[in-house]
Amino acid sequence: MLHGRIAEQARIMRLLAGESGALMVRGEAGAGKSALLAFAAELASDQIVLRASGTPEESHLPYGGLHMLLATTRPRWKHLPAQQRDVLDRLGEPQGPDGEPYLPVWNLLRHLAGRGPVLCLIDDAHWLDRESLAVLAFCVRRLAAARVVILVAGEGDLPALRGIDELDLPGVDRQAALDIVAERRPGIVPQVRERIVADAGGNPLALCELAAGISPAQVEGGLSPLGLYTGWPGRSRRADQLYGERLRALPERTRFLLLLAATDPTASLPELLAATKTIPAAHSEPSAEAIPASHSDLFAAASATPADLEPAETARLVEVRQAGLVPRHLLILVAAYQSAPVSARIAAHRALAEVSPERRVWHLAAAAVLGPDEEIARDLAAIGTSSALERAAELTSDPQSRARRYAAAAVAACDAGQLRRAADLATRATELTAEPSTLASAARVLATVESEIGSPTKAARMLLDAAARIGDDDHAMAIVMIADAIRLFGYSGDEGLAAQIAAAVWASSSAIEGRATPAPAASQASSQVERSRASSQVGRSRAQPSWSAPLARSLPTLAKIMAGDPFSGFAAIGELVEHTPALATQQAITATSLGLMAADAGSALRLTSTLVTDCRHQDLMGLLPYALQLQAQALLLSGRTAEALTQATEGLKLAGDLGQTHRVGHLSGLLALIAALSGDEKRCRAYAESSLAYCADHDAPASAALATWALGLLELGRGRAGAAADHLARVVAGPAHHPVIAVHCAADLVDAAVQADLPGAAVEPLALLERWAGDTRQRWVGAVALRCRALVAPDGEAEPLFTGALDLHGQSPASFQRARTELAYGQWLRRTRRRSEARAHLRAARAAFEQLGSTPWAERAAAELSATGEASPAEPLPEALRGLTPQERHVVSLAAQGSSNRDIAAKLFLSPRTVGYHLYRAFPKLGITSRTELADLLRQAGTGFGTVTPA
Repeated sequence: MLHGRIAEQARIMRLLAGESGALMVRGEAGAGKSALLAFAAELASDQIVLRASGTPEESHLPYGGLHMLLATTRPRWKHLPAQQRDVLDRLGEPQGPDGEPYLPVWNLLRHLAGRGPVLCLIDDAHWLDRESLAVLAFCVRRLAAARVVILVAGEGDLPALRGIDELDLPGVDRQAALDIVAERRPGIVPQVRERIVADAGGNPLALCELAAGISPAQVEGGLSPLGLYTGWPGRSRRADQLYGERLRALPERTRFLLLLAATDPTASLPELLAATKTIPAAHSEPSAEAIPASHSDLFAAASATPADLEPAETARLVEVRQAGLVPRHLLILVAAYQSAPVSARIAAHRALAEVSPERRVWHLAAAAVLGPDEEIARDLAAIGTSSALERAAELTSDPQSRARRYAAAAVAACDAGQLRRAADLATRATELTAEPSTLASAARVLATVESEIGSPTKAARMLLDAAARIGDDDHAMAIVMIADAIRLFGYSGDEGLAAQIAAAVWASSSAIEGRATPAPAASQASSQVERSRASSQVGRSRAQPSWSAPLARSLPTLAKIMAGDPFSGFAAIGELVEHTPALATQQAITATSLGLMAADAGSALRLTSTLVTDCRHQDLMGLLPYALQLQAQALLLSGRTAEALTQATEGLKLAGDLGQTHRVGHLSGLLALIAALSGDEKRCRAYAESSLAYCADHDAPASAALATWALGLLELGRGRAGAAADHLARVVAGPAHHPVIAVHCAADLVDAAVQADLPGAAVEPLALLERWAGDTRQRWVGAVALRCRALVAPDGEAEPLFTGALDLHGQSPASFQRARTELAYGQWLRRTRRRSEARAHLRAARAAFEQLGSTPWAERAAAELSATGEASPAEPLPEALRGLTPQERHVVSLAAQGSSNRDIAAKLFLSPRTVGYHLYRAFPKLGITSRTELADLLRQAGTGFGTVTPA
């Protein structure tokens, strides 16, 4: 499949659709010229297709290219005059034909065209002999007289074919490059795919060779800042075929300078030349006699000058610049490095280590082939990346230190989203040591991997087992691991696990609270392995004393949660959330999860805002999907649906790229819920079905409950109360039950049960909701509980409950819930024949639902308004706006009047980013691309808008 060449394919299709023509496809090696010629041949499968390809070996043979092109047409030569047949017969002979072949070739092509269209495909024309090129040029100038198309592909300038139409092949775009890499080598982690795309510069061949050549460790994310190919286990045959001979023909000094450039493509010209002056010192053996004769060129290359680069320039291999050597093709560097003997590579790395301070340790590590080296290992460990820590471990002789470095590398790899590699590194660490803190860090990594690609229940049990093994060695780490297990229980719901966690909590709490003072030093708040990492990494992973104390105090409350009393003592959780360190991402994830359980949207938003920013700035790609999920949940709880959709969508894509299958399933359920709120039935069902399909084969009850809730809310919004009650009952007390999600959707079940006239179905969810409201003490939760109580109360008792609910809502961030209360109160007022009072509440509900983009709910409020006798708008909605949601109509109408995004945001109580999102969604629906077009469109539609020049 051709990626990123749609325009070029269209150009060839137009050429073949004509009677005749010629085209020169020009591009560097590997740009896709041959692939385009193959595409043309496939299109012309019912035509006469002639092929030829230039080669360096035959470039000196006169008319060798023509002989290849016309070889298959020999049976048709009998129709030519005898003299012309003789000329064609001798095209392949070394001495060439007696006469000029111009007319014989042209007459043959005309004769063939009499039977049907003819397509001539000439590949690698830059290696074609000049005599054949001259004849082709002669034919090109006469194509109008025959049904012949000539398609030529080559590199550089071909003087003989000047004047022919040209098609230049630039590098493919980023998305096409990513597609090529994914097709060539599935399973590469995102960071490595991006590195390959950056290094290849859009060249398809380079993309394919880099993807195919990297080692298994590199596939999983084990990268150094040096060239990718410096870590390859094998060689690129294509690189050697294209450039091997040309490199071997260069003088020794030139060849070694190219080796230096390949060893470190970022090295400047002064650094490369300076490196050659260090070669005797850099080589392991200072005596030339001690080096095999075949490698003596290492010393011959010493003290090179710019003049030594002239042969490489003349051979068109590199361009020489102050910033360094720029290869004509990436595979030149690949061939230069791979064709050098090991001793030369070691010498190159050591020489560059002398002149490149920023990359010194990496060059020394690459040259360290004789065994461990603690000094290099220590310098690598200080860098703190997973690749540096892994290499440091490999160069470490002491088993305990090696285990700590492997564990630290596992933590960093896990943070980066490299799950398989993280698990492998953690396993290596556990095989080397019995040190409790190292084993604990490794266990956290293995549990994280298990939770993302396997079973949250199993992951939680792994954490509990590891916490028990720590014993008295590291209390802070133990309670963090127990808290992690509790967080994972939120995705599991397994009763046996709940009991095991509760037991672990009670067993640990007395020892933890019995400590007289918090840990006085970081060493008592983190494992030994984390101390080997850079300070920023340790800060985000360790259990800091300032957070350990409230976490310890919250453990009894968390034990009650595990014992089936999910909403007791939320004050302790509130203290925990408030004291969460700003940069401790793992702690922030745990605290945010608990804050969402407690319906504390404000704290959750505060934590997730810092958490997402931290993940982005520190390249914690493995944590980012989780952070985005939590932020989307907090935004949804706050009534900011459009922003929640943006974050959840990004999280889903990234989780898919990283192979976090459990996160994909959960985010799909969350996106189904968001789609249900907007009434997008197609998207809601698609996401819900995807999530439920995953849950059917995996331990993911929370995701299943979320998707089922989404389906129930969708039915409720569409007025299908019976179907809604069926779905929601499955979550609250049925097969899709989940204790936390059951509480969040209890109000929807009460609403559905009342509408479906199923009073018995409202009893349990109402009790659950009122218990939650009493324990959380969140005003909006109390308001929802009062609304639900009003729905089931006798008419004489309902009104004070409704008004009390509205008072509690106040300026509640959960505006969707306030709109639900306005709608329910308005419905009750209409039903009790107080229509004029009902209208005010129903109008408020409709406006809020429209602002939120909750179309079905807005339509329900509008229908209730009509039932009160309020007249419908005098004029129907203009055709131009019918495809937009109510919120999009508000935004585009204000934009057409000249309001800026900030002005619109202030008027509609949105963020400027949300306003931009609505315009982004609305413009394609309207078939426009700018505000100017928007104003013109609405003015022509007679909407009354678009009368002011847009800002």
